[in-house]
Amino acid sequence: DPHEALPSHDPGPMDLLNSASEQRELTRCMEHLSPPQRQSVALAFFDGLSHAEVADQLCQPLGTVKSWVRRALLTLKTCLERAAQRDAGNGPLGI
Repeated sequence: DPHEALPSHDPGPMDLLNSASEQRELTRCMEHLSPPQRQSVALAFFDGLSHAEVADQLCQPLGTVKSWVRRALLTLKTCLERAAQRDAGNGPLGI
């Protein structure tokens, strides 16, 4: 079958390992957020809600929700950058 000779577009073992590692780091970094920040980010990015929709869902002013999301993203960025620097000092498998 000629299709068997084509390379697979499925992720390979290293891709899966990297993805799992990134998911663990994101989960760990999300734990550093306050509950309202965590909930706001989850609604905005995982559920795809706009800031206005998040504000409605949480019964909070729009400006408050925007501040929560902005501060949360800054915290996540810093946390994930630290994790990347830490991993860069280790081998490809974190060794």
